Amino acid sequence: KHGARVTLSRIVLAWSIFTALSGSATGFYSLLSYRFIFGVGEAGAFPNMARIQSRWLPAATRARFGGLLWMFARWGGAFSIPLAGALMRGYDSEAFRNFFRSLPLPESWAGMDAWRLTFWTAGLMGLVWVGLFYYWFRDHPSENPSVNKAELAMITRGNPPEVRGHSMESHLWGKLFFNRSLLALGVLYLFGSFGWSFFASWMPKYVETVVMAKQEAKPDSDKATPSAPAADEKASWLSPEVRSEWMSAAPHFCGGIACLIGGILCSRLVAKTGDRRRGRAIFPVCGYITAALAMYCVPFVKTPLQATLLICLAEAAHDFGQGANWASIVDIGGKYAGVAAGMINTIGNMGNAFQPYIGAKIIEKYGWNQVFLVYSIAFLVAASMWTMIDPRKTFYGEPVELPH
Repeated sequence: KHGARVTLSRIVLAWSIFTALSGSATGFYSLLSYRFIFGVGEAGAFPNMARIQSRWLPAATRARFGGLLWMFARWGGAFSIPLAGALMRGYDSEAFRNFFRSLPLPESWAGMDAWRLTFWTAGLMGLVWVGLFYYWFRDHPSENPSVNKAELAMITRGNPPEVRGHSMESHLWGKLFFNRSLLALGVLYLFGSFGWSFFASWMPKYVETVVMAKQEAKPDSDKATPSAPAADEKASWLSPEVRSEWMSAAPHFCGGIACLIGGILCSRLVAKTGDRRRGRAIFPVCGYITAALAMYCVPFVKTPLQATLLICLAEAAHDFGQGANWASIVDIGGKYAGVAAGMINTIGNMGNAFQPYIGAKIIEKYGWNQVFLVYSIAFLVAASMWTMIDPRKTFYGEPVELPH
């Protein structure tokens, strides 16, 4: 109805406001309300980005830029962990408290919890982005005066005919909901998200309670010299808390790099072979199988470094096929890539939604070893979905042409 420019601006405005309001929560119910409305507000982000990608990027670059998009999404998760920790330590420092007291502000503000200020800071960053995006962006490159004719011709070559309105014909909804490729991609994201959400939910706790416990349980002969711990405590960036933050961030960082590399390689392979289906499938299939093996092996390692490396490998392998998966959603969605991505998000995010609860029950009843086995099985199911995915035609029946 409104186009991606207005909608994505509204989405980021909403998530910024409710991120900031999360820092004003007074108890469980207010925090639950703010986070729930945050989720409602941000829900259309990736469908709108799929719509933007289908209009603003040449068809041949979709896997590469899909990888770039997911790389920054992963890096946002990676760097938010140590950044939030650093902000909270900075806001809690005596120097900042004294600076706050020197400002003409209510005295009570100087004693405000650091975590509240951190939420407000994150919200402010989003508001700055909204202003810059809304000023420059347009729904179609032809509407942006900074795009010249040669650029416009390059962008639109190989893309589906432009839909200038913002709706989908009613008879296409049945084809959308019962398209085999889209349903398979939805199931892929359901099980892939189930396995991946370990990195966003249980991984920090696993690092803190299991991985770091292995470090503390090392024999005395393996420990540092007596003078080292004192030096370690003086350097806050070497403290166990900070080490835990960076160990939790490392898998997201590696996953981001894998998103970009996988997207670039996928674009090159499809361009070279002309085989869009197999050229796409090889990256997520190999990635999910590798992720399954890595997750299965995590409980058997003996050191924090080994555990961290395996978890990094698992997330990087999972993300290796993200560019291919995302490009396939845009291809199969065609003129209605935003709607197709929204449908797949609806199915896929059920994995994110219920995994923490299911994971908690498995951990409570069977322990950490069994939960890693479940994640491995989820990744293998995700890999198997590529036997039913065909990105060579749209869900409404038109072939997806490879640009020359």
